[in-house]
Amino acid sequence: MAPLIAISLIIATVTALILVPVVRKVARSTGMVDRPDQTRKLQINAIALGGGVAVYVSLAIAFASTIVIDRQFFGSTLGDVHYRWYLLFGAAGAMLVVGLVDDAWGLRGRQKLLLQCLIIAGLVGSGSVIKSIGVFGLEIDLGLLAFPITMLWLLIAVNALNLIDGADGMATTAGTIICIGMGFSALHFGSTLSVVLAFSLAGSLIGFLKFNRPPASIYLGDAGSMMIGLFLGVLAIWCSLKESAVLASAPIAILAIPLFDSSAAILRRWLTGRSIYVTDRGHLHHLLQLKFGNRKMLLVVAGLCSVTTVMSVLSLYLNMPWLAGVGVAMVLVLCIYTRTFGHAEARLLYGRATNFAHSFTMNSANCQTLKQQRRVPLQGLGQWETVWEPLVEFAKSHDLARVKIDLNLAWLHEGYHANWQSVRLPEKAYQLNVSLPLFTHRLGNDSQPVQIGRLEVVALAKDARSYQKIAELSDQLIDLTPEIDRIVGRLESIRKPTVPAVSMPVSVARVEESAESALHNA
Repeated sequence: MAPLIAISLIIATVTALILVPVVRKVARSTGMVDRPDQTRKLQINAIALGGGVAVYVSLAIAFASTIVIDRQFFGSTLGDVHYRWYLLFGAAGAMLVVGLVDDAWGLRGRQKLLLQCLIIAGLVGSGSVIKSIGVFGLEIDLGLLAFPITMLWLLIAVNALNLIDGADGMATTAGTIICIGMGFSALHFGSTLSVVLAFSLAGSLIGFLKFNRPPASIYLGDAGSMMIGLFLGVLAIWCSLKESAVLASAPIAILAIPLFDSSAAILRRWLTGRSIYVTDRGHLHHLLQLKFGNRKMLLVVAGLCSVTTVMSVLSLYLNMPWLAGVGVAMVLVLCIYTRTFGHAEARLLYGRATNFAHSFTMNSANCQTLKQQRRVPLQGLGQWETVWEPLVEFAKSHDLARVKIDLNLAWLHEGYHANWQSVRLPEKAYQLNVSLPLFTHRLGNDSQPVQIGRLEVVALAKDARSYQKIAELSDQLIDLTPEIDRIVGRLESIRKPTVPAVSMPVSVARVEESAESALHNA
């Protein structure tokens, strides 16, 4: 099997090295590029999209070539190519097309999700169903839940890879290591074609990484990241056994890093009241990029993925299923404990859980008067308490039931969430709910104000005089606008040197330290 692994890896890598410059040239000439917007996309120049096309074609060529070589020189050790393999490449091609449409013209989140569901439903309906899940040596039969859980798993895999593809080389590096881990897992189970597919995809990503590492000249785009996610999600099922439909714990653990990132993003948006489709810069790659810089970020990502992958593969070869869980736990605890990633989400979850538990122990008569407050600086250095505290004092003096602020300044890597409310809110029929957008002006920018978040208020509507509270709150926000502008202006003046880091290896960590010092001394 080793010669065929080497053949698939070499063919895929060489083919990608040849195809990527061609795809990059076509993308630039047709205008399929990712343009900077100075708020979320912080690169200096427009970067070509469509890298997923080169990866897909390289993978297909390497996979097909390895099968032909096997039949000609190795006596067909890979066996017959079942029709499900053609369906997989067809589904991946369809996912690629959806991604290209999104990259070129843009799709709404729900439109993209619907198309993903249709493609995955066709693949799952053809027989690729998870009938049981193997967890640390125990096999759980899914029964009637097999179809929806398979759909959910593949949707998670597709979007997990899509979400981590937000920094130069991030998804490519993680994907390469995950593919190699999947390959060794499939080798252990004897799923030979899955081995070839995994190493062919790894080779395609290695070739692509030459052009995608910082500073990147081409991106995978949604087309590439979703397509890779589909392949990896299916490989996690197929690599277990030749014709099995068991989702083993080791392949799941190999995908731990992208799954952790996507789970944290959903949790963060849910607990702060944001839409799950809203973009922010709280993903793993954003925080690592800010802390370590672009190139060191890839080393950290490679290290984290390597830990989960090696431990998962060892759990198979040593027949110690618990090792996969240990590897995942090590990485998660390390990230949260060092506040590298996941710490803000853990604080949000802890605050919500403790408030919920506390509500069960309180006297009913006190629920209307007792208040709960939580403040979570999601990321960044802004001292937003100077904005938040006056709002809390206003809420107390005007007998409001809740005031919640959620700030998301993506271009500054800044996020802040705070909530103050009664243990028991008024009945919905008597609630006065108001959601107010918050604005600021960018430094040296005379254009329209930029929305940076929202303020949500709940008050008990006893009579028409309740409207006066909202009018007074609007006046309070007007008074706080200069303070908001002052914080944003200071952050922009400090963060300004970090913007070129997308294209040049600037030490973001040093800028972070100097920024923190400047803010505390101010």
